[in-house]
Amino acid sequence: MVVMIDNEAARLEALRQYQILDTEPEEAYDNIAQLTALICGTPIVVVNFIDENRQWFKAKIGLDVSEMPRSVGLSYLCQERRNVVVISDTWADEKLAKNPVVTSYPYVRFYAGVPLITPKGEIVGTLCAIDQVPQELSQKQVEALVALSRQVISELELRRNLAEVSRFAEELKRAEASLRESEQHLRLALEAAKLGSWELDLETGNLSCSKQCKANFGLSPETKLSYDKLQERIHPEDRAYMQQSVRLALDERKDYEAEYRNIWSDDSVHWILARGAGTYDADGHPVRMIGVTLDITARKQAEEELKRQNKYSQLFSEITLKIRQSLQIETILQTTVTEVQELLHADRVIIFRLWEDGSGTVTQEAVLPGFPIILGKNILDPCFAQDYQEPYLQERVSAIADIETANIQPCYKEFLLQFGVKANLVVPILQRDNLWGLLIAHQCERPRQWNNVEIELLKQLADQIGIALSQAQLLEQETHQRQELARSNAELEQFAYVASHDLQEPLRMVVSYLQLLERRYKDNLDARANEFIGYAVDGAHRMQTLIHDLLSYSRVSTRGQPFELVDCNYIVNCVLSNLKIALEESNAVITCDTLPEVMVDATQLSQLFQNLISNAIKFRSQQPPQIHIKVERIEQRWQFMVRDHGIGIEPQYLERIFVIFQRLHTRNKYPGTGIGLAICKKIVERHGGNIWVESQPQHSTSFFFTIPDKTGNKL
Repeated sequence: MVVMIDNEAARLEALRQYQILDTEPEEAYDNIAQLTALICGTPIVVVNFIDENRQWFKAKIGLDVSEMPRSVGLSYLCQERRNVVVISDTWADEKLAKNPVVTSYPYVRFYAGVPLITPKGEIVGTLCAIDQVPQELSQKQVEALVALSRQVISELELRRNLAEVSRFAEELKRAEASLRESEQHLRLALEAAKLGSWELDLETGNLSCSKQCKANFGLSPETKLSYDKLQERIHPEDRAYMQQSVRLALDERKDYEAEYRNIWSDDSVHWILARGAGTYDADGHPVRMIGVTLDITARKQAEEELKRQNKYSQLFSEITLKIRQSLQIETILQTTVTEVQELLHADRVIIFRLWEDGSGTVTQEAVLPGFPIILGKNILDPCFAQDYQEPYLQERVSAIADIETANIQPCYKEFLLQFGVKANLVVPILQRDNLWGLLIAHQCERPRQWNNVEIELLKQLADQIGIALSQAQLLEQETHQRQELARSNAELEQFAYVASHDLQEPLRMVVSYLQLLERRYKDNLDARANEFIGYAVDGAHRMQTLIHDLLSYSRVSTRGQPFELVDCNYIVNCVLSNLKIALEESNAVITCDTLPEVMVDATQLSQLFQNLISNAIKFRSQQPPQIHIKVERIEQRWQFMVRDHGIGIEPQYLERIFVIFQRLHTRNKYPGTGIGLAICKKIVERHGGNIWVESQPQHSTSFFFTIPDKTGNKL
């Protein structure tokens, strides 16, 4: 919607006079936008100037466009009402809900706008804070938003008036007769923008200043101000810089500009922006300077606040990153107290570890010289268990600006005073639902008012410390469990090896005597007895096979050979030679890609291929087995595949088959111990790889395994 005011031509002319449209970004306007976003808590802010058919954004946050049609958006509301407009939720208004900026990008749900009104009453644009979710603004936020809109107008006026100053300076050179009229116009322009004008006679040293210029230095209009007296009011640290800036501008015949601090009579510090230009005689010697001053204290304070916010964010990000990269708790805690003490300019920052009896220990401390050191002290606060522990469990924050006047228990006051504390800020550190300790900042030299940003920073840091403590505890538990599991596995492997080894000799004796009994007394026993002896011999043979496989399983980790460079083609050929009889009996067809050289235990790699090919032969369909061995390099690993066209595996058994002693078929149908694939898995894992299976029942089975490529060779 476009709102046409009564005198649109005058409004557009006022906008043109500022020469602001389509100019490059400027720090002053960007700072205003950032401060608006900080105050209103919105992700989108625009400093918007309304042209004839468009809205052009001088400064913007959260938008990726530099302008929009004038008919789009909500700025027309500010023009209609000539006042602040705050819309908590655009969806709540049937008309606004249909606006293009609500139904499409940037999807406005919350809008707060202030018209930018020139000193002559023309609306040239708006300062807008926008969010994509509903929200409310407090009265103080609205007042701050209005103040920032005035700052935009001040910057515009400064821009326009500085242009006028330059133009008037040129007119002074061209026509001395028009001096009075020009000075009057200049004075009016400076007063409108709260700019103070000054003129310095470089030959006599006489300084003349306007009322506003004196006001910018904290002086009354009646004050007699000389150049030397002006120098005395400039901050000592900025005095040499200001004087050098003047000399440099005159020497190089350039415009003079400087920002410096001045000290008022009440010892308050204010910032001045001074700009000027020199005039020269016929010989090129400077004879005088004229210029303006502007009080930019509010802008500087906003910039400092923004820098402080950035420092807080940077500290929080650094500590969060340390927690993610390392769980060295002592390092994290020491970094926290050191950085917080420096950033907050606190006299002391500590980590106070609490114990079950209500006492505690100062485990980390950062303290300025001259104040008591309490690091390592065990402290019992007589009031803590009674009055404070439960509130801290509820995430209570204690911020005391002045211990002497605070409404606290006498015992607590006495407790703090013994450590020289004048003001303190206490934030709980919670490890899950338990009160682990406290993050505390002390001011010992004088009382101090803690602001919301400082409190929120310590709360966020305490939360991150709590997360780190929980993660460290979980890591410690996991490490202990992993160590216990490794120890248990090693003991089990040793037991399996010893048991299997020691069982072989008595089992061989049992088999031998059973076979002797079968040969010697076969004709003297009935068929039933011979059948029983056959069962016993068969069971003993199966037990021998099981013990052999158990020994092979336990030896993968305990009796493995060193890794060496091995040609996989040679390994596969040896395996096929070992399986020659089984291959001929089954009429199996084996095909194989060209295989690489890898760093492996050659014996174990042979066992791995032999087990997989043997299984492919054993679990064949009615057709002769067709087995293919394939390899491909994926990143830094070789991925091998052994595929057959046998009976396949049902999906629910794909993970189970790698577990020791797991069988999917009866021994009568498919003989075996159920250890072969478990051995394969252990061999692959010893080499740093993975093994898995993919299968289509009654169609095919593909076993995949990976081995790291430590040679860097390619096929």
